[in-house]
Amino acid sequence: MARTGFLWRYFSYRRLYVDAILERAPKRATLAVASEVARLAFMVTGCALVGLIFWLLTASAVGRVNGFGVWPVVFGTCATVVTVMGLAAVAGIVQALADLGRVRAAAAHAAPH
Repeated sequence: MARTGFLWRYFSYRRLYVDAILERAPKRATLAVASEVARLAFMVTGCALVGLIFWLLTASAVGRVNGFGVWPVVFGTCATVVTVMGLAAVAGIVQALADLGRVRAAAAHAAPH
């Protein structure tokens, strides 16, 4: 429950941003969703690259110290945090894409006939 609340707060500004665009410029609302998906995709890519580096550093540190030591814990913690943030960004992309239907319908309804 707490994690879901954190993710909602972390990604809730996206919906507020899209709703503000939908209110002011309905024809641009789909573009607003696309820009958020692109931003989150950039975040996913960055998290994947940094996460890969930290997971490789973790594996290397475990191999060097036979599984015991501070570096495996430090690198493993960093790798875990980056991985979780990347997964949260993927969840944000899924939410944005799920919200796209609502945005398109609202934009079509708000467009002058």
